[in-house]
Amino acid sequence: MTGMDDRLNALWAEYRDACPEPEQGTNFMPQLWQKIEARRVEPVSIFKRMSYICVMATVALTLAITVILPRIQREPVYSATYIDVLENSHSIDAADLIASEMR
Repeated sequence: MTGMDDRLNALWAEYRDACPEPEQGTNFMPQLWQKIEARRVEPVSIFKRMSYICVMATVALTLAITVILPRIQREPVYSATYIDVLENSHSIDAADLIASEMR
């Protein structure tokens, strides 16, 4: 057991040498939280930038749809009214039907 205790004590000594003790004072916890927050900010800023890019792309697409598309489609799709279409499709009226039956 003594050999294991000696190795463990040597390991603890190496650990103490590798990791210095943190400065203990009145600003220890605030400085520690500042370090933690500084590391946290990076992922949040990435999502913030991605959302900004998505919003700007949406605004650009909306402007394109509302401004550019109506200028492209100046001509109406249909040049005839509903009544004109009905008149052309039913060229045979009642008088023509009666005249054709009498013949």
